[in-house]
Amino acid sequence: MRIISAQVEHARYARDFGQVEATVSLLIKDMGRPVPYIVRLFTTEPARGAEPLRKRLEDSAKALYLARFAAPEMPFSRAA
Repeated sequence: MRIISAQVEHARYARDFGQVEATVSLLIKDMGRPVPYIVRLFTTEPARGAEPLRKRLEDSAKALYLARFAAPEMPFSRAA
């Protein structure tokens, strides 16, 4: 699985929490699929930070996707 690109589609400032809520679309290419597909994720980030907000939102969406859809680690078996 490879994330080809990320784009912030819609963002709004949640004044009560000091957070920016955004919908981020990820273009993903899986080994099992011949055509890339789009996944849209909702994520939040603090309004202020060291890196640019767009990059933080895109990185947050990528991390959420990888945590949710990454292949589970296979437990190794012991040889008898």
